[in-house]
Amino acid sequence: MIELHNVEKTYHSKSGDIDALHKTNLTINAGEIFGVIGLSGAGKSTLIRCINMLEVPTGGQVIVDGQDLTAMSEAELRKARQNIGMIFQHFNLLASRTVYDNIAFPLEIQGLSKDEIRKKVEPLLELVGLVDRRDHYPSQLSGGQKQRVGIARALASSPKVLLCDEATSALDPQTTKSILDLLKDINKRMNLTIVMITHQMQVVKEICDRVAVIENGDIIEEGTMFDLFTNPKTPTTKDFIKSINNVELPAILKDVPLSKEYIEGGKLLIRLSFIGASAGDPLISSLVKKFDVDVNILYGNIDSIKDTPYGTLLVEISGVRTSIKAALTYLHERNLRMEVMGYVS
Repeated sequence: MIELHNVEKTYHSKSGDIDALHKTNLTINAGEIFGVIGLSGAGKSTLIRCINMLEVPTGGQVIVDGQDLTAMSEAELRKARQNIGMIFQHFNLLASRTVYDNIAFPLEIQGLSKDEIRKKVEPLLELVGLVDRRDHYPSQLSGGQKQRVGIARALASSPKVLLCDEATSALDPQTTKSILDLLKDINKRMNLTIVMITHQMQVVKEICDRVAVIENGDIIEEGTMFDLFTNPKTPTTKDFIKSINNVELPAILKDVPLSKEYIEGGKLLIRLSFIGASAGDPLISSLVKKFDVDVNILYGNIDSIKDTPYGTLLVEISGVRTSIKAALTYLHERNLRMEVMGYVS
């Protein structure tokens, strides 16, 4: 649905050029919810604004639904943008227009009749749960209600893509969850491709199918949510994961030397990650019963990634060499990710 090929963006100023994006390549599939996460100034807002050409790339191609937006005239681009809705952190509603009229605004610009507009706006009011607020003004709405208006307005043109630029950053946690639930529902009902730009790992964990991590204008890591949570490769990604999931060794073990070779009487440190039905399996009791090993849990947690159970365990396994080896083979055969950290004496 969305393809970025070597997209670059450089801002020119009197004080010097600023390279906001470097030869960025991304493929976002139709119907998926794709997250782009990064710290402030990483380039994520520039990236999303290049997708709908609010920012014209310095170089590269932006292809949406098979059309190369970078090769279009202004008139062609205006028409193509009707297939790309966008919602913003600060809502950008028109203060002098009611909820109904804010949603109707892009349709008025397209020249639709009042009857055509009504047939589009009324179902959207119901979809976002604002039927009873249709005649209210933005000043009479809560932050969550304002964002619901923004979502309905973005959907008014029946787009195929919805871009969300820090759409929940100005909202409290409870309201954030309700907005994310709404976006998930819209994604399922309309098979809408959604791109989420955020600096909040909790947001991508709740809603995204895949995610890219951006830093200093470069995509430094990309994969499914499970891949990133269980095997983060870069320090930035690890920091994001740590913000909601403790994957560090306990302080008492941080400075203890670890050996890759078996130590008589030692304990093997293992970090386990598992997803889906296996998150509820009696893993530890099975190891103890089957292989005559002792297992000590140093840390454990069960959470969810987009409504799918996801668990992590940090354990010590002790016993004779053959028993530990058999236990490791058993773990390899399970539906989980395992990191063997080493033996500690």
